Amino acid sequence: MGVGSSVVPFRHLGDRLQIQKVPWEWFVENTSKEFHYASSEQILPTISPASDGLTLVPPSFISVAMDCDLSQRPKVAWARMQLGLIVLISAEFISGASIRISNPFFGPWTWLITFWLYFVHFFFFTTLAARTGRTSFWALYLWGVLYGLYEAFITKVIWAGFGDDGYASWAIGPYGYSEISMVFWFHPFASFMIPLAIACLLMPELRSLFPGLAVLTERGKAGRFAQALYLWSALTILSFNGVSSANLALNWTFALVLLYLFTYLSRETRNAQAGETVVVLGRTGFRIVCAYLAVLYLATYLLLNPENLPSIPVQLLTLLWYGLACLGLWGMKSRPPAVPVPKVEAREKRLVRLFLVLVVVLPMVGVLVKDYPAVKVPTMLNFVTWGAAGFVLFGIALLKALAEWRGQQS
Repeated sequence: MGVGSSVVPFRHLGDRLQIQKVPWEWFVENTSKEFHYASSEQILPTISPASDGLTLVPPSFISVAMDCDLSQRPKVAWARMQLGLIVLISAEFISGASIRISNPFFGPWTWLITFWLYFVHFFFFTTLAARTGRTSFWALYLWGVLYGLYEAFITKVIWAGFGDDGYASWAIGPYGYSEISMVFWFHPFASFMIPLAIACLLMPELRSLFPGLAVLTERGKAGRFAQALYLWSALTILSFNGVSSANLALNWTFALVLLYLFTYLSRETRNAQAGETVVVLGRTGFRIVCAYLAVLYLATYLLLNPENLPSIPVQLLTLLWYGLACLGLWGMKSRPPAVPVPKVEAREKRLVRLFLVLVVVLPMVGVLVKDYPAVKVPTMLNFVTWGAAGFVLFGIALLKALAEWRGQQS
């Protein structure tokens, strides 16, 4: 495979070999670096000279590590803990679910149960997305819907409501209207796509895998709309569920200190540009996550609020949502990583930091005025629109999948 004036480095993603072209100058600048290759057959790739470049002939399965032996790859545990915490903050803290007096963010339930529930779901679906190549914006949305359906068989929330008082608003068939919005609106974004978009800013090489998420942090009209909507939703929810300014301050202090600690401990992994290794689990890690999820779903289905389980027909109807989302993902085409890697702008990182400051500070004021009609009415309107918007997005995603499937057949 001749490459003219460029060299082709290889990188491993699941069982697929990805090839990325870079300028010849890159190889010249890195000739002093030591490269270690390994494959499933333990065969080194053939390197042969060309008139104006190099030809790399890889075996069928190859992994490349720069500047370190394979046994000394950057440890990714702290980087994964950092992302897990970002997911937890985006989903459980912002929603107010894990900052209640009875269930604070620093409480044992949060760190023994809730954190790991989000952690394993997040990395389970990022791994599936990357390995299958279903990494477009709408594919990631459908992965997020599958993620959010844990609110059925684990928590039973979409069937019985958030607490002992039943549905937060009204029923839509066998589901609560506000509760079903968690599946089609809240979790796809707050628990999956937004944390993954932040991961792409922390580790810019990930934007090669998930370029579609740039819409959530870019300057375009769609980006501005998404950012304004997310900020408004976060501010209203935290103000509505924050209990008090003191409670918010206490929980934020714990969350931010922990976030700083994980960010500091994961700096070597980020500097090593090992983002793909962070979000895409290896075979052993993926098997462990699958086993954990199997035990989690079985145990919580049987033991967590079993009195809230609906009739068998309703449970089977809920499986239809799983089937539709999986069918949509099957219809979408597999996408290779983007080459060259889309650039992450410094402005995007500043935007996330600004959002964090606003979400920390403003709800401490909002919680004091949340009962005023001028504040309460827009807040309730925000909650009312979630369900409808979620169903619309789900429909669009399925139509996108149908269009892609037809395109592949023609």
